[in-house]
Amino acid sequence: MYKVLIFGQSFNTNTGGGVTLSNLFSKWNKDDLAVICTSHANGNISIKACENYYFIGSDEFLYKFPFNYFQRYSLSGKLPIIESPDKESFSYKPTWRELVIYKILYPVLNWSGLMHVISTMEVSSNLLNWIKEFSPDLLYIQVSTRESLLFANKLSDILNIPIIIHQMDDWLSTIGSNGLDKKYWNKKVNREYKELVQKANLCLSISDLMGQEYEKRYGAKFKTFHNPVNLKVWLSKHKVRKYSEVECSILYAGRTGFGIATSLKAFAAAVERFNDDSAIKIRFYIQTAEELKWTEDYEYTVHKQLIPYEKLPQLFQSMDFLLLPCDFSKKAIEFLKYSMPTKAPEYMITGTPIIILAPEETAIFQYASEFSWAFTINSDNEDVIYSRLNEIVSNDEIQQNISLKAVNLAKERHSQEVVTEQFFQEFETLMNMEVQ
Repeated sequence: MYKVLIFGQSFNTNTGGGVTLSNLFSKWNKDDLAVICTSHANGNISIKACENYYFIGSDEFLYKFPFNYFQRYSLSGKLPIIESPDKESFSYKPTWRELVIYKILYPVLNWSGLMHVISTMEVSSNLLNWIKEFSPDLLYIQVSTRESLLFANKLSDILNIPIIIHQMDDWLSTIGSNGLDKKYWNKKVNREYKELVQKANLCLSISDLMGQEYEKRYGAKFKTFHNPVNLKVWLSKHKVRKYSEVECSILYAGRTGFGIATSLKAFAAAVERFNDDSAIKIRFYIQTAEELKWTEDYEYTVHKQLIPYEKLPQLFQSMDFLLLPCDFSKKAIEFLKYSMPTKAPEYMITGTPIIILAPEETAIFQYASEFSWAFTINSDNEDVIYSRLNEIVSNDEIQQNISLKAVNLAKERHSQEVVTEQFFQEFETLMNMEVQ
């Protein structure tokens, strides 16, 4: 088995990136995997797939003057691992400091362009010694900021081993979308990303649509790999009792925030209107780590705490519908247009009818339209959502037909057994080429 050094994403069970990484690398022995990640990731890590982590701290991560005066010291190195919370359910409420940072400081830094230059990441001697001790055969990279992109370029130059880059979303389109010198930063960061692409021996994308776009932009072929599902775990083994016998239950499970929040609110508003006009009642559940204050404004929208990953199959199967939303703003479309939600194949395999609320140009909408495995809503207008809910909720025959298509497609295209073997073969082909 080839030893893979991973940079940019840790293994965990409560984020889309962590779940995808865990499933794609499920064929590997844990001793053949090692991860470089920031110390902020500690506390949100699963050691089922990998136990060898190097946490980037103050030895590698440096703020430039005058921001260095505000930098908190953080340990670097192979530290004692704090695993993800192992609770029956949990939610997260940000501290006032985090709210100030994410709601005020970061937007100001992004607008000014300072976010791209105030800090740097260096390959420290301690990190390099840890890497040499692990002795990787390949470097697998996910980047999501200019800072991580520049570090990945440095790392690839130093190690001189085959490189695989895997793109999860199109953050490169949102660089410089507003603020000062937006054209300058967009051009500069995309040029730096192209440098990494040119160094890479294998480029992967999260969707076919992303692969097509990135080949045009960066001049390299991108192969598609997104989250596969373990059929033994996700296929229903017995008839699951409905979450509610008296109401129609619709669930969204995943992250909130940029690219998602506006559509969730629009859907919640349409549910309220539906319940005012119909004898059938809908209860809209949003399961996410963050506590959502705005749900208190809607009688039929309920915030649910996160539950352990292994309990998700039964929860998804117990619902009447599952929702996949995407916002309709220009910036949200730029960011999520080519993404494929981690939850998509997990939703599909459960046999629960899926509702996709997303712009038509997004990869998830086009995938559903092409293979007819979900109900689609192409507007966040409350009237449009309301009208579609009336069509969807009452049509049992179409629900069953769509669900069957989703299950069959998940078995055919998203089986973990098949996809992870294909994923491994890409690494093996790459290594064989290096030997020759």
